[in-house]
Amino acid sequence: VSPSPVLSIVFQFLCLFPGVTAVTLNPDTAYPRLWVSTCCTQVSVGDIQPNLPNNPERFTRYNIVLGSQALTSGQHYWVVEVGTKTAWGLGVAAASVNRKDEISLCPDDGFWTLVLREERGGSEYEACTNHEESLLHPPRPPRRVGVYLDYGRGVVAFYDAGDMSHLFTFSDATFTEPVFPYFNPWSVRITTLF
Repeated sequence: VSPSPVLSIVFQFLCLFPGVTAVTLNPDTAYPRLWVSTCCTQVSVGDIQPNLPNNPERFTRYNIVLGSQALTSGQHYWVVEVGTKTAWGLGVAAASVNRKDEISLCPDDGFWTLVLREERGGSEYEACTNHEESLLHPPRPPRRVGVYLDYGRGVVAFYDAGDMSHLFTFSDATFTEPVFPYFNPWSVRITTLF
């Protein structure tokens, strides 16, 4: 029995960002507890799947799945519907990130991410930077989070897609290899829109 959907992908066009990117999930990267649908547009958290190959692309320590498309130039934008969930992570990851050992979700390890995690009896938003804790305090919890990538300028930005208010920007990335959309559904439902 497969678990209920955690992340679903549909298309959405927003004029503010050119280069809207159609993203599908790559099941070969998915942690063994993540079940990717046959159309690669939904992922669920469930029991560990038996007999999955431990291929080099697969994450084996964290509930991570990457998008299928390598992004190597241009501008890209996608929207993740997080609803009222209390834990999730999203952003981009470099092609060469460590998929087998302990990692941080920070640029030093090839991740440019925004997370919501349950901490100290509540939830907190954090941009995972290299040098300091970057807690965010949006005026209201975003139900949809937009992820914008400008590969050439080294920018990864996050927005509340409901009103396009700015949440956080990584502005000094130097991309030297392909990057992929990054999703961590933790153990709760999130939906991705484009």
